[in-house]
Amino acid sequence: MPSVELTAHEAELWLSAGRLEIYLSKTGGDLQRALRLYDWNAKVTAACLQDLGHLEVLIRNSYDRPLNLASPDWSSANDPIWSRETGIRKTRTKQAENNSYTKKRLNAARAKAPRSTHGHTVANLTFGFWTALTQSEREATIWTPILSSLFPGTPRGPIHDRMEKLNRFRNRLAHWEPVFSRTTGLMRQLTNVDSLFADLSPAVARWVGDHSAVISLIQASPEPLLSPPPATYLGISRNS
Repeated sequence: MPSVELTAHEAELWLSAGRLEIYLSKTGGDLQRALRLYDWNAKVTAACLQDLGHLEVLIRNSYDRPLNLASPDWSSANDPIWSRETGIRKTRTKQAENNSYTKKRLNAARAKAPRSTHGHTVANLTFGFWTALTQSEREATIWTPILSSLFPGTPRGPIHDRMEKLNRFRNRLAHWEPVFSRTTGLMRQLTNVDSLFADLSPAVARWVGDHSAVISLIQASPEPLLSPPPATYLGISRNS
């Protein structure tokens, strides 16, 4: 066990009074318990980010295949696919806004990439880019003709809802927020991770689950959590 301890002043200078208070309130004001919880939170955060990273690669390459079939040059902001508009005037206006966002993200990704190739551009696109492709206004232009084939029998709405929630979850993790808070909703987000993995590739889901530390870390929480982990996560049973 680590033997180094911090004073309240040292911990506050490190974490800030506000952030430290979140952990102190969870541990009855016990500083050392609070720091153990913070350390546990960091480990769970890193493990979740690892699994989300694997999911993002799976989403990226899964979406790339039907997009390539629809338009082999889709990673270019000038590709006609990003000028598609249909429906009533209000819908077309929103589609134009979405297309403008997509073009900016593509240009930013291409500028950031070491080489302006399709593969390097795609690899530099953000999670938010993929999330924006399933917005309601894109049902007729992108979802139905292109992406729906990845999720047979599943409507666009639930897929977009999961993507939006996971994008927010990813951002909270990246800012080292407490995973045990109601705002983060760790257990609900793990269900979304599990669901998207299973939709896109059950085999990859099982492989990632076999290498994941998320469930074992949750089970090792030094403090009681708001809710238990899902019964299964990427093939991992919480009772195993």
